[in-house]
Amino acid sequence: VDGDASLLVDTLYDLRITQDMLDAMRRATPAAATIDVVVNTHANGDHCWGNQLVRDAEIVGSTACAAEMVELPPSLLAGVMADPPPGPDGDLLQRMFGPFEFGDIELVPPTTTFDGSLTLAVGDTEVRLTEVGPAHTRGDVLVHVPAHGTVFTGDILFHGGHPIVWAGPVDNWIAACDAILARRPDVVVPGHGAVCGPEAVAAERGYFTFLQ
Repeated sequence: VDGDASLLVDTLYDLRITQDMLDAMRRATPAAATIDVVVNTHANGDHCWGNQLVRDAEIVGSTACAAEMVELPPSLLAGVMADPPPGPDGDLLQRMFGPFEFGDIELVPPTTTFDGSLTLAVGDTEVRLTEVGPAHTRGDVLVHVPAHGTVFTGDILFHGGHPIVWAGPVDNWIAACDAILARRPDVVVPGHGAVCGPEAVAAERGYFTFLQ
């Protein structure tokens, strides 16, 4: 936030937990009463399926993110969970997705798309978006707030969990880690795991290099 202006990086997997997040933010700062801009870092549902609760905002994503988002609608996962397969596959789906409610979610894709890079203003604060996909997904985006020394990585960083390479190639993911480190952030906000510093990015980069 900057004054009355606000930008939110990503929503959550379903409406209940997204509403909980928004309520917590609104208790913390008056500027969150109305979200002006939402940036979706990529197309996975756990980062964008709560968009309908902030649909009055300008929703920003890469062109590739917007295209990929419509390929897996919430209704598809809701249908699978309503009639899961028997046996171990169904048990796995229940463990992964059972805590969430997908039935009432309306897919709300980005209203503004870009390729490469885009700079936004939140009040007087500059926010720089950089496309680094395909890596985790086809349209991954980093969100850099230079004045606060902060990078929101989306799922380019899994902190404390194994990174999932849906799209690849791994070379692009290593380059995305380099892009984060080049910004010399003090604070890194991962897509999964606790807020950390750049050392977590360096560790993930080293892991991918080791695998190669």
